[in-house]
Amino acid sequence: MDVAWLEGKHSGQVATMLNEKTDQIHQCIADHIPMAVFIFSYLIVNICVCFYIQWDVTLVMFVALPLLIGSRIIFSKWFCKTMDGEVNIQNKMTNLIKETFNLITTVIAFGGQKQTLMKYEKLSIEHNKLAEDRLTASSVYDALTQVLLTEIIFTLALCYGIWRVGEVNAGRLAALAINMLYMCVTSISIGFHLNGINNGKKSSYDIQKILEDKSVIEIEEVEVKKKKKRKTFSDLVYPSALLKKLSLPNNNTKTIYTGEINLVNLSFAYPSRPEYKVLKNINLIIPPGTHIGICGSSGSGKSTIAALLLRFYDPTEGEIKFDDIDIKKLNPNDLRNMIGVVSQEPVLFDGTISDNIVYGKLNATQNEINEAARKADAWQFISALPLGFQEKCGYRGGMLSGGQRQRIAIARAVIGNPKLLIFDEATSALDSKHEGDVIKAIELASKGITTITIAHRLNTLKNMDRIIVLNEGSIVEEGSPEELMKAKGQYYRMYMDQKVDNLDIEAHMIDKGIIKNKDLKQKHSIGSNERTKNYYKIDRSKSSLSEKKKIGRSYSMISTKSENLSMPITFKRNRFNKSMRGNIVDLPIIENTVSEDMVVEELPGKNTNLKAIGKLIYDYKEGFYVLLSAIPLTILRGAFYLLVCFEVASVLEVSIVPKDELNQGIFNVGSLYISLIIIKTIFEALGRLNVAKYGHGFCNHLRYNMLKKLLRHGAGYYDDDKNTPGRLVNKLMNDTAILNRILSEKIDLLIPAIVCSFMSISIALFLNWKLALLCSFQFPAFFFFRLIEFRETNKRQKNMIEEERKAGNLAHTVLSNICTIKAYNLQEHFRNIFNEALKSLEKAMKYQSIISAVVFACQFSFSYIMIAITLHFGKNMMINNEIDPFNYLRVVLLTQFGANFISQLIASVTDISKARLSSEHILEVLKEKPFDMDNLSDEGFKPKIVGKMKLEDVEFRYPSRPIVPILRNLTITAGVGEKIAIIGSSGCGKSTILSLLQRLYIPTKGNVMLDNYNIKTINPQYLRKMIVSVMQEPALFSFSIKENITFGIPEGDVSMNKVIEAAKIANIHDFIIGLPNGYDTNVGEYINMSGGEKQRIAIARALFREPKILLLDEATAALDSGCEKAVQKALDEARKSSTCIYVTHKLNSIRNADKIIVLIDGQVAEEGTHHELMKKEGYYYEMALLQKIE
Repeated sequence: MDVAWLEGKHSGQVATMLNEKTDQIHQCIADHIPMAVFIFSYLIVNICVCFYIQWDVTLVMFVALPLLIGSRIIFSKWFCKTMDGEVNIQNKMTNLIKETFNLITTVIAFGGQKQTLMKYEKLSIEHNKLAEDRLTASSVYDALTQVLLTEIIFTLALCYGIWRVGEVNAGRLAALAINMLYMCVTSISIGFHLNGINNGKKSSYDIQKILEDKSVIEIEEVEVKKKKKRKTFSDLVYPSALLKKLSLPNNNTKTIYTGEINLVNLSFAYPSRPEYKVLKNINLIIPPGTHIGICGSSGSGKSTIAALLLRFYDPTEGEIKFDDIDIKKLNPNDLRNMIGVVSQEPVLFDGTISDNIVYGKLNATQNEINEAARKADAWQFISALPLGFQEKCGYRGGMLSGGQRQRIAIARAVIGNPKLLIFDEATSALDSKHEGDVIKAIELASKGITTITIAHRLNTLKNMDRIIVLNEGSIVEEGSPEELMKAKGQYYRMYMDQKVDNLDIEAHMIDKGIIKNKDLKQKHSIGSNERTKNYYKIDRSKSSLSEKKKIGRSYSMISTKSENLSMPITFKRNRFNKSMRGNIVDLPIIENTVSEDMVVEELPGKNTNLKAIGKLIYDYKEGFYVLLSAIPLTILRGAFYLLVCFEVASVLEVSIVPKDELNQGIFNVGSLYISLIIIKTIFEALGRLNVAKYGHGFCNHLRYNMLKKLLRHGAGYYDDDKNTPGRLVNKLMNDTAILNRILSEKIDLLIPAIVCSFMSISIALFLNWKLALLCSFQFPAFFFFRLIEFRETNKRQKNMIEEERKAGNLAHTVLSNICTIKAYNLQEHFRNIFNEALKSLEKAMKYQSIISAVVFACQFSFSYIMIAITLHFGKNMMINNEIDPFNYLRVVLLTQFGANFISQLIASVTDISKARLSSEHILEVLKEKPFDMDNLSDEGFKPKIVGKMKLEDVEFRYPSRPIVPILRNLTITAGVGEKIAIIGSSGCGKSTILSLLQRLYIPTKGNVMLDNYNIKTINPQYLRKMIVSVMQEPALFSFSIKENITFGIPEGDVSMNKVIEAAKIANIHDFIIGLPNGYDTNVGEYINMSGGEKQRIAIARALFREPKILLLDEATAALDSGCEKAVQKALDEARKSSTCIYVTHKLNSIRNADKIIVLIDGQVAEEGTHHELMKKEGYYYEMALLQKIE
């Protein structure tokens, strides 16, 4: 399916469809359709027998048939229409929950828990209304058709047969009555299966729509494959991985050797915004082996060109030619095999570092992996890790910093030796030193390769052969860097905006005599100064992690040989920086197999008991009165099920009365039973409705309380691998749905079954204990059959649940990262993993199906054997006057009914076992208390904050990696209104400091003070209103732009004028009002906005809150120089009333900071103003020199 297809959908919605819809289809095919066919065939045979016995009496039974069929057709259409509305709202609820957990750090940081709960509650109310309407209509309809209409017609047919007793033999009439009785009872149960078939039909229709949805791009790949049935000699001799070909529709092939690209009259508008052209009449020729740079303002279409080259979309107008061939004629997979791409927000999977690099070339050797890591300047930090290339990237890449993730992504791109390399802000998360090294490595690796580099930092483009400047989707300038500087146009202005000419280092260099040195760059590269090297040798004896406790390789490494001065490498759970984006996923993917690491959370063991379900039911006090009315109604329903057993015998008894009393007898019996049937219908409708409403309300109650409980936790809770978004969403949606199914469907059958079984056996024993005992022999037999089934299926129950969840998580993985998967042609790879995950599930389900089929056949056959035996013994008992024929009939029917209900009871044990496991998972969530903070608590101080901040001797280790120190004896102070800048290499602990200031985590040791208050004592919600952050990778929700800007603020406190003012300050207002829906435009997943546009909305969100402390973590990294300058000016204006903490690699943006702190290995290495640090000639000086020269 095309990438464009997902634009109008949420990955959570599609994944939910895959999980829920396929499950409903499975139930429909495996259970409901076979049972419906069985029941229909049973009914057809019975009808034939009844017509043979007495056609006219049988014909009376069919009076209601047109009504039943017609009403069923009308109801099915209404049912499907109602279900559409329910499913749409439930999809919204699922998407909201999934997005909340994917972006949980942003939710916590902006205090959005209560707003999220309110949104969920609002959706839940809408869903409840639709569900209650459906449940009411369904309950009344089933009661009227399956009980009232069917049983009244049955009674009338019996009375008609008795009235004709003179013409009809009484024995034939008894046989006819028994057959008709079984027909009625069986037809009642078909309603349940028909509803299941309706659900399956609706689900299959939704799935079929996806399967039949024609894609513009990917379908051509299939057509090409179909046309390539005849393989050439080269196809047989050379593996396709070695012989790279692009297939043409006419069955010709052209091997790509050059890599020339030609964009001809190219225009494009995203399908989600067809009225807005992102690219306008672009004409560009890129000769083979050329290095092209593309720059321009945010939203000018730079990344769109990359997406079109990868053929995620097709141009609206014009064409793209690759080696003079329109790429529309090329096989998309073969095209993408020739391209390596690195995006600004790199997507990594939760496998090892080696696995993630190998995704660029699935058959890569270890030597190729090593070489790719060296090219990407990743070799040293990987070697410093305890397990090297086998180190896990962690859930959502949390073990790695942003810069480390980007270097792994670069290694993945270059390992396949592509013909075209696309770097889209590939070095934006790197510090100057590593950026320079990576750029050199890229230049070396891309020799002879056509390369397109998209960047805002113009020093990244300084060695390009040609630079393209875009503005509003058009090329405004084109030429070499020297030509563009001479032209003094837009490129020149961008360069001058970025030029680090205000660091005042030239005079210092001249004074030192450095400026005259021709080898200036080499002499003053970082680490060349011996004094500097020695300056950064940190005393490890002061570290909180002693040498004895260090495991494997060193966690921190200073090298003066292989790398001039490699910055310390530390493990980092960088949740704060990543903001739970959702593009780095939670499922380990290992080539050719399903890894043991894919196993989901450990399931409860043998100690699990039914108390868990009882505890959950007890806690749902809101539904007490519904349950209180449902239970007696359901019990009465069970008692009334036995009504037909007495009805048949009672009507037949009338047949032996004198002729003159026959009519009166028929009237009396008919009136009595019709009255009882009407009462039964009322009980049936009310009982079903109350049970269904209770189950639905119980499910919603659990979901809301689970969501509320989970939102109380701090960020550390979500670092635990047991609490990944996929698993939490599964507990919230799937486990509660299982309990709902048990309460609303199974309890509706179980309570009547228990009552009916007990009463039927008791009455039968009272009527004739000998015959009752004989007939009851089938009860232990049924129990034995079902016990075998239960034991065999229960052995595989846990594994089946695991495999189902693996497949579900994998579906979320693929859909959330479809662009990366397509870019590297991993579709087949993931498809194989998905199939592998389903193999064991398929095997277990096949075995379970065989066992169930055999048990069902044995049970059904045994019931008829028992009928034959009871007929033989019953005949002898009647001959011996031990029982009369009517009581014989009552006992047989009662025990048959009892046996049937006991069978249903035992069959439900498997479902109860599933519910038991689900209830354990739910209770785990509800019982777990926040160990560090309660984010929804009203407790804690709410003092007046002015903005003074201090970290006192802070040490910190992430809860998920307690042996790895991140911050060591750190002390930082900031006065009211001060601008504090923190710099350092990737992974040194900068973003961790911001996390601690917002109380996303609690220090392992030391205190974080705010205006002389320990932040542990301040109310978390209040604290986060005072401290606001803007991250490098903006996290936006699938809400309107207005809701994103005001996220976490109560609706009553929102002023539209204030929203517009914040947007204007963030330089995003003009863009917003240019959209069709303005501030009501929905954003979020798959909505096409540039990184800069998203970043400015995130900045507006922060400024809207007017914080006392503003935290900026590379907040302007995604902006072009012009926009950055305007936003930086706005931030400088905003900080007049705020204390600002900056984390950045751009030294020109922090030159005027009141204090600059240099972090190395979680410790303060340097501290002072710009001029003070320049005089020290330490690390800051080296960085400034490097940026100046670069």
